[in-house]
Amino acid sequence: MPILVALPGTLCSPRVFDRLAAGVAGTVDVDAVDWMGGPGPWRIGDVADFVAARIEQRHGGPVLVAGHSTGGAIALALAAARPDLVSGLLLANTGAHMRGHGDVDRILGTIANGWGPRLHAAVLDRSFAEPVPAEVRDVLLAYAAGVPRAAALEVLRSQRDEDLTPLLPGITCPVTLLHGVHDRARTVADAETIAAGLPDCDLRTLHTGHTPVWEDAPATADAVRDLLARTG
Repeated sequence: MPILVALPGTLCSPRVFDRLAAGVAGTVDVDAVDWMGGPGPWRIGDVADFVAARIEQRHGGPVLVAGHSTGGAIALALAAARPDLVSGLLLANTGAHMRGHGDVDRILGTIANGWGPRLHAAVLDRSFAEPVPAEVRDVLLAYAAGVPRAAALEVLRSQRDEDLTPLLPGITCPVTLLHGVHDRARTVADAETIAAGLPDCDLRTLHTGHTPVWEDAPATADAVRDLLARTG
């Protein structure tokens, strides 16, 4: 069965892909990666190397790779560095850089000086257009509470300081790019920048917030099936 290796965003539990996994069950096997829970390092390129090693060890490759938010930047770096391991990309509410992502320095300052439940809740709540059920919110907050502060600082500093735009033309695998238009962190312009740089990209806008892989799992599942067909 085809494999989809799924990379969540910063402070985001791999459980955010549960609805998608259910939606593609029997067609695609979803391997959601807890990349923040490991020992590090957590720079974008380092995490891409970690994911590459995981794909080689567990799946042999190539596989589909999904990336949400920061996970999308990691997926792009992985596809650029190891095209032999990536047959197709599904990206959700991400960007090739963080210019225009106006609150990243404030978030970094809060992580450094105000780490704790209030920050975790603020990041979680702005990631969805509508409040998630209380039991789901509790699961996601519990995951965030277990993430090392150093991991969040290192990956976001790395993402802030890197611009992946020059790598985009060399990523020749099929890409489907999802963007929730009610995102409070990323604009459609971020998605359009990526789409313009990729040779084979299908951009789809959805009526969700920052996390369409959970908020509109049926549309995301359709995108996965279409991407799988494009990869042959």
